[in-house]
Amino acid sequence: MAKIPKNLSDKDMFKGWQEEPTIEETMLKAAEPKRPARPQAARAFKSEPRDGAYQTYLSPAAVDTMEKLLLEIKLDLFKQGVSDYRINVRREGNAILLEHVPAGAESKPKK
Repeated sequence: MAKIPKNLSDKDMFKGWQEEPTIEETMLKAAEPKRPARPQAARAFKSEPRDGAYQTYLSPAAVDTMEKLLLEIKLDLFKQGVSDYRINVRREGNAILLEHVPAGAESKPKK
């Protein structure tokens, strides 16, 4: 039999002891929602920094303008009854063009 040491402080008695997680703690941890791998680019205030490679190339004013114009396009397409579409991005010279294509249609990239 092991000899039980006497006159130990509480701290010394619990040295090296770790509590095992209970079933409740295990279940609660498993039920916690997982964080997404990448945070959303949505921001609550204009002063918040933007994530993404475009922040290197575009000013915040240019990005705001682009977001507003994309929303206008989306609303115009909705008014026309187009709800299932894809946005294709392509370059023509020094211009970047965005065009909507119906979701089922295949588009050939133009050079």
